[in-house]
Amino acid sequence: MEGVLRKVMRMLLRAAPACALVLALSSGGAAMDRSELAKVLKTIPPNGPFAKFGNVTMRTRAKQAGMAPVVFPHWVHRARYTCRVCHLELNFGMKRGDTGITRALYTKGRFCGVCHDGTVAFGVQTADKQCHRCHMENTKELDQRFEDFSEGLPLASFGNGIDWAAALRDGSIRPTNSINGQITLPFPEKLKQPLKLGTASPRSDVSFSHEEHFAELDCSSCHPDIFNIKVKSTSAFTMETNIYGNFCGACHMLVSFPMNDCKRCHKGMNSSFGT
Repeated sequence: MEGVLRKVMRMLLRAAPACALVLALSSGGAAMDRSELAKVLKTIPPNGPFAKFGNVTMRTRAKQAGMAPVVFPHWVHRARYTCRVCHLELNFGMKRGDTGITRALYTKGRFCGVCHDGTVAFGVQTADKQCHRCHMENTKELDQRFEDFSEGLPLASFGNGIDWAAALRDGSIRPTNSINGQITLPFPEKLKQPLKLGTASPRSDVSFSHEEHFAELDCSSCHPDIFNIKVKSTSAFTMETNIYGNFCGACHMLVSFPMNDCKRCHKGMNSSFGT
């Protein structure tokens, strides 16, 4: 019975963004012209089936080889390893296409091949064909695996429907933070207090937790390439630049909860849509 209730709850959460948009358009507020609405709809990330959010589909090289596209599910790996393992220790770029991964590289034990060696995870180097585990004609089986996996995890209304920060805090997941035995720095005491970022509207100030991000990432994941480390030195930091994949949007439009989950950051924002 509990499982059925959770599925119903997830269905309702999945529908929430569309309902909010309908309410906004039908309310008595200032009307948007069609060009403005088109821009909004284009920038809001898809919030359809939770199982799809965060999956990276790689088609180009697979198509050239006459194979089905590679589908990389972040959720599978995120439950086992923190983001820093792949994006720092294994040198995967934070943006699609930055890494230049090839089959020749991972069969030599680089990138995916560090873990997919037949011992830690299914192998890619041997003659035992496991191609279908990554090259997928469709994702029905993967989607069902996600549904089974997400049962019992903290709910969220956006992204893939999982509150990963809450899952990490309550021990629902216990991802490994290093596979190379690297020494990780302790979290700086002076950064434990959430950082308050002012906005044009005082009631929508942003609360940023270094601690929650440090639990998954490393300082070098954001500084200085995404954010200049000096106070007030990051220029052009606006909601628009974030939505188009810069700054926070580098992660929060693709894998982490998308930026239409406004109250996750703007905690003082009232319940009315867009205010």
